[in-house]
Amino acid sequence: MANLKETQGDLEPLSGLETFKARSGGLYGPVADELADPVDHFTEESVQILKHHGTYQQDNRDTRRARKKAGLGKEYTMMLRTKFPGGILTAEQYLLCDRLADQYGRGDMRITSRQDFQFHGVVKGNLRGLIADLNKLGDITSLGGCGDVVRNTMANPVADIDARYKDCGADLVAMAIRISEATLPKTRSYFDLWLNDEKATVREDGTVCFGDDLREDVPDPLYGKLYLPRKFKVGIGTDFDNAVDLYTHDMGVMAVTEEGRIVGYEILVGGGLGFSHTKKNTYARLGTPMAFVQEEEVLPLIMAVIQVQRDYGDRTDRKQARLKYTIDRMGFEVFMTRVAEYAGRSFAPPRNVKPTGQFDYLGWHAQGEAGLNYVGVWVENGRVSDVENGPAFRSGLRAVIDKYRPSVRATPHHNLVLANIPDADVAGVQAMLDQYGLPTDKGISTLRRMEMACPALPLCPLAQSEAERALPAFMADLEAAGHGDADVVLRMTGCPNGCARPTVAEIGLIGKGPGRYILLTGGDHNGTRLNEVLAPLVKEPEVAPLIGQLLTLWKTERAEGETFGDWSHRVGVQALRRKTGLETAQ
Repeated sequence: MANLKETQGDLEPLSGLETFKARSGGLYGPVADELADPVDHFTEESVQILKHHGTYQQDNRDTRRARKKAGLGKEYTMMLRTKFPGGILTAEQYLLCDRLADQYGRGDMRITSRQDFQFHGVVKGNLRGLIADLNKLGDITSLGGCGDVVRNTMANPVADIDARYKDCGADLVAMAIRISEATLPKTRSYFDLWLNDEKATVREDGTVCFGDDLREDVPDPLYGKLYLPRKFKVGIGTDFDNAVDLYTHDMGVMAVTEEGRIVGYEILVGGGLGFSHTKKNTYARLGTPMAFVQEEEVLPLIMAVIQVQRDYGDRTDRKQARLKYTIDRMGFEVFMTRVAEYAGRSFAPPRNVKPTGQFDYLGWHAQGEAGLNYVGVWVENGRVSDVENGPAFRSGLRAVIDKYRPSVRATPHHNLVLANIPDADVAGVQAMLDQYGLPTDKGISTLRRMEMACPALPLCPLAQSEAERALPAFMADLEAAGHGDADVVLRMTGCPNGCARPTVAEIGLIGKGPGRYILLTGGDHNGTRLNEVLAPLVKEPEVAPLIGQLLTLWKTERAEGETFGDWSHRVGVQALRRKTGLETAQ
């Protein structure tokens, strides 16, 4: 197994992407040369380096076939992802993002399941302008929004304002910011490529010409020369609110409370949901309880785990490079020994605490500070755009935020919270939400409150099936069948990479080809149990009828207060296949 310790100065055992990082000179690579080239796309080597700067290259898959038939190449654009630790941004930052979506993108924004914003449809010539304006005008970075580093640190987005946290004794949002700052890559390449106008000349056609001294081959003090083998995700939650899905992260930090005060933090390690349909040695995994620590121990423990993953993660096979595989390959006891070595100490054992709830933050809530309120606004699948004959998400949110200047928070369910609203403004804010048709806890069915879908087609290069564009029709069919009252966590992705976290949902849908899905059931409502495959192949017209059949069975057979996830887990997939006729059909 080739890892960093075994390959110092020897790149031959490394995978191709590791080689790109090794010779990038601190995440510069050939990006500067290609920004000066008027072609509409980057080469594969630059694409892999650019991920660390927060951007992915995509193409419009809706137009692929027609363009190929016409003898044209792909319609390339870039997706840029911000970083908002804990999902927190100001009203001014939100309004800037909204404006830049028109100036540089395709006129909408996407709130992600990791509390970021994504700009889609950014042509290559607009990329530097967008990154520069975000940083210079809004102090918003995209560095580490993607790539083999610590991604955006998630946290319960109201942990600094909600009345339930008032006397808890810690600010979890501030903790997320500290972790984010400590793990941000230190390379100068981000500044030099995107922000330093002294070294760049922007031509009229959008190409950028740089000076000759644009390179700095200095290993990152945390990540080294090769950075991490794969992405690394951190989430912060509490024992009473698992909105961030703590068990799905490389490291989950669970604040444990007694009588309303935080008494310590249960640390989970090795979570990760992505897998491959064709690779049997890939799998979804929940985080394992690792330690119980105090606040001052959280960051040192995270840093030690990052360093173990840096030095012992698989760099020959990216399918085996996530921390979950490192732990399972090493064995948990050996892994813990290595962590103790890097930290210079051992840690107290975990208490095996499990969270008891998962909030969506929708609707109006009094804040801990008297006279202030926040409201959770539902945004369908996180897409901030105006819907024809439906909610005017983009123009409505812009109008409310421009007038009342609330604090803005992106939630783990890709919705928005508008916070710090004085009592005197509550009626006015609600009137504007109503004017634009923006739902809160009202205006949508119970079924839709916890839904999530990833962007998938037409832009995600990994998507095998529709998700964001398909889920609304599925939900409408279920509502028409009388299931709008179902309090169920239902999530959908267009591929098995798990962006919408479908494998910990009570009902999960995972794309497996055009118009085809895997259907999973039995996840815990609070996100502490993986679900199981009920149907390995469901065609698109069959999805809503099958889920509707399951919901009817649940309502008929459940014990008092039994959630769909607990009921379906108790009954089991074999019995559910018999009850739904799947056993004979498949």
